Amino acid sequence: MEQIASSEFGSRRFWPTGWVATLASGLTGLLAITVAIKAAAYAPSETPIFAHQDHYLRILAFAALTVWTTFTLGIRRRGPAAIITLAFACAVELIIVPARGETMGTLVSANLGIVFAYCTLHLYWLGLVQKRLAK
Repeated sequence: MEQIASSEFGSRRFWPTGWVATLASGLTGLLAITVAIKAAAYAPSETPIFAHQDHYLRILAFAALTVWTTFTLGIRRRGPAAIITLAFACAVELIIVPARGETMGTLVSANLGIVFAYCTLHLYWLGLVQKRLAK
């Protein structure tokens, strides 16, 4: 029974298809974009738990948005997915954040999250290629 479950996991037969997949992808995208905008608009009302907490939140939020965009477009299109996320980050950090009076250092945090996610996704893709070549 365990062998069947692991073979089904590798074949993607358990993933939703059709309009359900489109709906799930759209809702996940809205959630990822909302998290990224919320992280960009983050303003702690209390003393931060650790130094530069807002920058770490931006790194995590834009890394998550990059991963979502990559898996939506496909792992082979991780470069264009990172560029799309970068354009979104620039729009958010250069238009929305300055309207709140934030500094320009927040754009660096967003870009760092995108770069971390892109590098991780590239290593993931290399692992997939190695597995495919080993067969």
